[in-house]
Amino acid sequence: MFCIAAFIVFAILAIFSASFRPLAAKAWHCVLRRVTFRPCDITFGEEMKGKLIGKLIFTHPRLAHFLSRWIDWLSFVFVALSIWSLVYVANAGLNLFVYDTCDPRSAESCSLSGEACSIDQTSLGIVQAMQEQRMTEWLAGPFVRFGETVSRIPDRLKTWEAKDYLGPTATFFHSRDDSKPYALEVIDPGCKFCKKLTKNMKEAGAMEAMNVSYLLYPIRLTEKGGYKFPHSLLMASYIESTKRVALTRGDTSVSPDWQLLGKIFAEPEGSGVDLQTQFNIGMTKADADRTLRMLLGEIGYDANEIEQIAVLADSSEIRESLAAQRIIVEEQIRTIKIPTLLFGGRRYDRVVSTEKLQKAYQ
Repeated sequence: MFCIAAFIVFAILAIFSASFRPLAAKAWHCVLRRVTFRPCDITFGEEMKGKLIGKLIFTHPRLAHFLSRWIDWLSFVFVALSIWSLVYVANAGLNLFVYDTCDPRSAESCSLSGEACSIDQTSLGIVQAMQEQRMTEWLAGPFVRFGETVSRIPDRLKTWEAKDYLGPTATFFHSRDDSKPYALEVIDPGCKFCKKLTKNMKEAGAMEAMNVSYLLYPIRLTEKGGYKFPHSLLMASYIESTKRVALTRGDTSVSPDWQLLGKIFAEPEGSGVDLQTQFNIGMTKADADRTLRMLLGEIGYDANEIEQIAVLADSSEIRESLAAQRIIVEEQIRTIKIPTLLFGGRRYDRVVSTEKLQKAYQ
């Protein structure tokens, strides 16, 4: 084990100084023999131990004695930690390739991550170390997550057809036209990055050039209960309910659920606080319900239709519809952060820039 530890050290030092390369080569030769269950045919290990302990025996005899007795075990710990660190770094790099974030458990905490809201992974059935055993999680966590990431490489490389993942109640920003390509967003009405992606889609002209639909996915907090954004389920329920009540007044060229989503995602006039932020941090449930009713009135619904939508929003029919969309997101798309966009045969788990969107369909 000492040979392996020495090889790791000298291999790193050899990158910066050629004087260590002969030692790295000797250590590697010894490692090759050890891993093939053959004795080392050189005295490299004893030579290195002698040089290290020999320098200490006159100045620090107790330390020299300690190293002489335990150096093999210390080498074992060093090698184990080196392997653990290598897996951890490799896992972060692979996560960037697969998920566009170095830490899929908390996309916002990764400075290299694309703009996205992370999802509590336990809601997606991702294997994690037992939370009550913190040390076990610290040691085994990177290996478990590495295996999960490797299993998702095919998802990163496959061709994603948005049409194959449409929800059972899918609507489109404009009337469906099968001569146009399809795009699909996975969104939480409370996620600011979902708002930004939808804005980019509009600015890029994708709403007119493609059949754009969405799946509603209020992010749940499985450990604490509730939702990541306090009123995202209520907003999603109202949005889903508008699909079942025809709009006969106002702008009927755009689906009413898209219009309500647009109201929630609207930018504020002047320097005020945008409505999405108000939903997330400044409203009670009663305030949120009253605001949604007001937005429905602005779209063109009358009082009776608004009441019909409100009753639907609290019905089992809407809960089942949202549950069906959740199944698509968790079991078929298997996203771990949103917005997720299926577009041009690619899957993006982040906000996509206006320029990239324009290039993809032009």
